[in-house]
Amino acid sequence: MTALLLNRISAADAVETLVPGGEYRVVAGVGEGREPDHDGLPEWLGTPLVETGEGFIAVVGALPDLDELRAHGWLAVAGAPVPADELPAAAGEIPALLQRARAAGKPVVAGGGLDDLVPAEAAQGFAARTLAPLAGRPELVETLRSWLAHHGGWDRTAAALGVHRNSVRHRVGQAGRLLGADLSDPETRMRLWFALRWS
Repeated sequence: MTALLLNRISAADAVETLVPGGEYRVVAGVGEGREPDHDGLPEWLGTPLVETGEGFIAVVGALPDLDELRAHGWLAVAGAPVPADELPAAAGEIPALLQRARAAGKPVVAGGGLDDLVPAEAAQGFAARTLAPLAGRPELVETLRSWLAHHGGWDRTAAALGVHRNSVRHRVGQAGRLLGADLSDPETRMRLWFALRWS
């Protein structure tokens, strides 16, 4: 730490000295339901690089047991693994992960995907708006979800749903008309896939 303070080594080199490893995660937590235990954080997280306040934020070399942290009063999230010099950017994603954890009521581990970056409330709003034309038609929603999961394969979708392939074609066509969507367009399919995942 002295070398870092005297500007003799970089922050990335300091992290590698204190928490050996090639990749690191930013882990953060907020109290959940009761006064959380602050004293054991360095031990549970396996790192001396812990900052506490109302919550905590830390840099770790290995993913800690988020369920153990929860047993001590912390609802925690962990960012995706990154090289030491990318830790500041990784820390910028923590507020969105904490928002998702609060909405879900459980710990969240980032996998580096879009789900990690889109707040739960925004994702659910997008899903509700996108799928509103299919409200009250669960058979169309189920068919569309299966059809997209099977990459537009009529026969595989029919087999998965236990219906005739013509029924699949009819339902997918109905869904497309109600949504006003061109289901042959890859971007449209992608948007619908995320809407269905987030609904």
